[in-house]
Amino acid sequence: YEKGTVTLKNGKEVEGYIYMDMMNPQEFQKRVNLIDEKTYQAYLKGKKIDKDIEVYKASDLQSFKLENGKKFKKAKYVNVFATRKQDMLPKNLMLEVVTEGKITVYKKHHHTQGIVSSYLPDRMEVSDAEYAAWQENNFEILYQKEGEGSKNLSVINIKALVGDNEEVLTNYNNDYYGFQTLFVKGPVFESSFQLDALEAFTRMVEDYNK
Repeated sequence: YEKGTVTLKNGKEVEGYIYMDMMNPQEFQKRVNLIDEKTYQAYLKGKKIDKDIEVYKASDLQSFKLENGKKFKKAKYVNVFATRKQDMLPKNLMLEVVTEGKITVYKKHHHTQGIVSSYLPDRMEVSDAEYAAWQENNFEILYQKEGEGSKNLSVINIKALVGDNEEVLTNYNNDYYGFQTLFVKGPVFESSFQLDALEAFTRMVEDYNK
């Protein structure tokens, strides 16, 4: 459990401790489990606290923020790799914010149930700490322009995204951000192992958002 603040759909803020499990990140992306100070102290003593946990679905929330500075916002997510119709429907998820403004950049951590990445480490071959570290550093990069839904980086159209800002588009074309060089890699943008791409893309978006 990590100390943080939940902002409900109606704007009300609730402080407490939020359950953050990097072994199963889909849990905090789908819903927030929140406990108060008294319950947290009981939890530290090893007492059962199940009946005292307040559960908020993503649809009930605007965002939540952890004391360590991480922020998560509700966004509609469409799985571009889905093959079944029911998996293609937009879902509300709480996604980690990298930078926000006219364009917001998110990290979507990998699910460990349902549709899972083939890159997901074998739990039998790595330690819990190694597995959690992998989840922390491997994710889908999503972006969302104001008034639009969130999109996976693999379907990006740079001109449509930043073409109304001549300076940023020129910088991109001149590979000022290093992003153009990375982008020609193509399919690897679909998902994991893109910390360098995230850094370059974020620099471009932050210039656009100024």
